[in-house]
Amino acid sequence: MVATALLVAGCGGGGGGGMAMGGSSSGPTAPTMLEPGTVSEGRVVIDITELEFTPDELTIPAETQVIWTNSDDVEHGVAKTKGPGPDFDSGPVKAGATFSQVFDETGDYTISDQETQADQEPTMKIVVEEKEAAEPAPGGSPPPPPGQPVQPGAPPPPPG
Repeated sequence: MVATALLVAGCGGGGGGGMAMGGSSSGPTAPTMLEPGTVSEGRVVIDITELEFTPDELTIPAETQVIWTNSDDVEHGVAKTKGPGPDFDSGPVKAGATFSQVFDETGDYTISDQETQADQEPTMKIVVEEKEAAEPAPGGSPPPPPGQPVQPGAPPPPPG
C-alpha cells in the first residue's frame, strides 16, 4: 500500500508549455520527503493544496530547484507572472503530480496558479538571493605555506 502511494506520488503530469529558465520538468520525478519550504541539497518543495501554496513566501539561494507538488484533488498550475528571466507555465498539473523549475537569476518572483477555477488564483512570492560561497572544509583555513609560523588553533602544516 505504501509502495503504491509512493509510486503514485512520483508520477508526473501536466503540460510543459512556455519558455523555461534554468530548466523545468513536469514529468515523473522521484517522490520527495522534503518538508515544504526547507531547502536541502539544492532543492525545495512547495505544496499546493486547498487553493494555497505552502509556503506562500520563500527565500532561496540561486540555482535551487523548486518542486511544486499538487496535493489537491483537482488540477493546479504553476506560472511565473513577474520576475527576471523568461516566463514559464506548467500548464495543468494533475492531482498527485509535480512540476519543477530551477531559479538561476536573483530577484523577486511572483508565481500564480492560473489553472484554479476560483474567484482569486493563489499566488506566492519567491526571493532568489546570491548563492553563498562554499564554506571551508572542517578544520578551518588551509595551513600556511611552508616556512610560515602556524597560528594557535590552526592545523599543522602538511608533512613535506
